This record gives sequence, C-alpha cells and structure tokens, in this order.
Amino acid sequence: MAATEAMTAMPWIQWLDLDTELGSDGSVRATLSRTKAEHVNHNGHVNAPVVYGVAEVAGAGAAVVAAGSAGSGAYTVIKSAAIEYRRPARGGISAESRVDTETVAEIQRALEAGGRCDIDVDVELTDADGATAGTCRFVVSFRPSR
Repeated sequence: MAATEAMTAMPWIQWLDLDTELGSDGSVRATLSRTKAEHVNHNGHVNAPVVYGVAEVAGAGAAVVAAGSAGSGAYTVIKSAAIEYRRPARGGISAESRVDTETVAEIQRALEAGGRCDIDVDVELTDADGATAGTCRFVVSFRPSR
C-alpha cells in the first residue's frame, strides 16, 4: 500500500475518523474534527491518548513521506515520543509535521544503502480554534524489513 493510501485506509486512522492532508512540501496534517464520545475525557477535552494518536499519524506519516520510494519495504516504528500539552483541546485536534530537506536526504541515503536510521520528527498541535495545544517530538526508526 502506498503511503498516501495508508493515510486514509489504515484502520487506526479510520477509527479515529481523521482527515489527512499531504502537502506538496512533504507535510502531513491529520485532523480530528468530528469528535466522538470515546475521544473525549470527563472534562470535555480531547483525551490525551487520542491527541497522541493524531500526533503520531502526522509525525510518522511525515517520516514515511520523506522516505519516499527508498522506504518501500522498510519497517517504520516510533522509537520514543515526548508530548508537551500547553492547553486542553476542545472540539477537535490537528497535528502537522514536516521533515526538513537535509533529513529527507539522510533517510533516503540510509535506506537506499540497505541500512537503518533514526530521525527526530516534530509535530505541532492545534485545537479546533487554531490555538496551540502542544507539541510532540517523535524518534522515528526505519529498519530493514523483517
């Protein structure tokens, strides 16, 4: 499945009911705009694990887009993550990420040589009003296929 197809067909993305956009600059934006009861905590805010899930779609998605065809067959996994919440997300959450040009070249060189690499991917989180809700940093690992 191509990266662009996976951004809509993956069961996790469908369960969350995310809208995903792939930018011409390699960015990935994942948006939860149709919150369901299971997305919201007892305070009426988007629950932390859901926020993390939306961030992961954008961050890992941007890494996979950056790998391009060199990533075909590579095993991609989140090695670690740190999230900093700045304010509660009400009414939905959007996550946006993009891998810089230098890192794109690093990923593709490593994968084309049959190697592995770990990269840092930053994600910006905004709520339904467009206010900053937090940031997330993932370490995304690319490994040869198992």
